[in-house]
Amino acid sequence: MLKRLIYVFIGLLLIQSGVAEEQEIVNIDFLKERYSAGETVQAVITTEPLERPLKAEQFSLYVNGVKKPIAPFFSRYSANSYLLYFDLPIVVNEPVYFRIEKILYSGSGVLEEVTVEKQIAIINEPLSILSIVPAFIVLDADQNEFQIQIENKKGGTALNITSSESVTHPYSDQLQIVNFNGKRLFRFAVDQKKLGPEDAIFINHEGVDYKINILKRQQIVDVENQTTRAQQGVLVFIATKPEVRKTITPDMVLTGILSIKNEGNLSLENIVLQFIGDIRKIATMDTTTIPQLLAGQSLDITLSINEALDASAGVYPGILKAEAMGTEAIFPIYIEVRQKESGESINKTTVDLDLKENVPITRDPDIRANLSKQRQETSERSYPLGLMVMTLAIIVLGIVFSMMRKKKVVKDEAFDDYIKKIRK
Repeated sequence: MLKRLIYVFIGLLLIQSGVAEEQEIVNIDFLKERYSAGETVQAVITTEPLERPLKAEQFSLYVNGVKKPIAPFFSRYSANSYLLYFDLPIVVNEPVYFRIEKILYSGSGVLEEVTVEKQIAIINEPLSILSIVPAFIVLDADQNEFQIQIENKKGGTALNITSSESVTHPYSDQLQIVNFNGKRLFRFAVDQKKLGPEDAIFINHEGVDYKINILKRQQIVDVENQTTRAQQGVLVFIATKPEVRKTITPDMVLTGILSIKNEGNLSLENIVLQFIGDIRKIATMDTTTIPQLLAGQSLDITLSINEALDASAGVYPGILKAEAMGTEAIFPIYIEVRQKESGESINKTTVDLDLKENVPITRDPDIRANLSKQRQETSERSYPLGLMVMTLAIIVLGIVFSMMRKKKVVKDEAFDDYIKKIRK
């Protein structure tokens, strides 16, 4: 009996260690313990080395068991860490879960697909609700300025802004006013030589604290492992950059060609494309539905931002989302419209976003091999134009030469007959 109890105890320990190991594959840390409906959620995601990096389309929000649309801003900070923020829906019925799906992991030597989720604790009667963009500041090497847009969704109009010593701004001396349902941009300068790992912007509104971390951009070099493909349709956006982040003036129009591809093994039908978030106020595209996308097939979509030249000053965050048959792709877009200074000339300017890849999309080795084989077969069947012209010329010359030869023979025979007649 004692031996049996020992075996049971050991088995329970093994089960618990296995569960813990799976949970530690991806760890989700929210910067606040509780959030209000409509508030900006900030999350730091850390992972074990994965079979391939996480993508924005793997993130989803479930409210009381129902999947809700969100516009996540997501960036890979290091090889195994990610920064994510998004606004919760205005109306929230608990429970609320943030979920990361289709995580490919092979730490035990066997490739497996893992789903990780974490509950978001909700404050039912909040005193303060702010929407903050961006909710993480990631600085480029030569960047010494940045700005934050704050939207007041609930609470008083006054808020207090402070920062670490590496950041300078004019907002510490007095309370700042952001009207209810209003937005305001705040500008900051930073000395990266003094920047520490814990430096941040601190905002207090109605006794509720918000922290905006300030980080230096890290260089990431790795190779994405794509040895396996799910036996289904898989939508992905193919572009020269992972997101669009631009500052424009009201007289500027942004255009770009973004490719969407089915990287799965099955055909996809009735693909729906839409803008989510504030970006939909100033962005358009040339199509909102794609009837069918075969396995391995790609299609170009033309995006236009501020095409009507009617964008007001402000920040327009959001995503372009494509969805069909259980798969979706997300492409983040962040546009700031800056009002022109007095005296600046106003001229309509069109800027190409340069999203289109210049080389054929051949990420899958099988696709590359098939394309190479098709090119070889095409080359074998093709007949060069120069050789065709040369062959035709030889044939024509042969015909002319033959006709002239016959004509000469006829003349020679006629002359011989003539001589014979004379001699007679």
